[in-house]
Amino acid sequence: MCKLLLSRGASLEPRANSGEDAEAIARRLGHITMVDLLAAVRAAGGWAGYVDAPRKELLALRRQLPSLRERGRAAPSSSVRVHERLFVALTDDDVFVHAVAFWRGPRDL
Repeated sequence: MCKLLLSRGASLEPRANSGEDAEAIARRLGHITMVDLLAAVRAAGGWAGYVDAPRKELLALRRQLPSLRERGRAAPSSSVRVHERLFVALTDDDVFVHAVAFWRGPRDL
């Protein structure tokens, strides 16, 4: 329910009459998973930033791949050639970002 509300634009700022925000209430009630989710969404600057964070990490890794290969830290994959072609062959970052936008991870609803 919390993910659904956040994905639909619920704010993290409202407070209960006691002055507690949603994260404090979840902590008091022992809902650690919800506390972690609310903290991560707040740290990312909102739901969109939270959902896009893994895609940004993937793009950053893609940009580092040539130097990682030069240092022997990333060998080409021999078992999943199609994934490697997607990851490396799309030379334009805009095209790569557009392709990765269709990837769904556990943060997406």
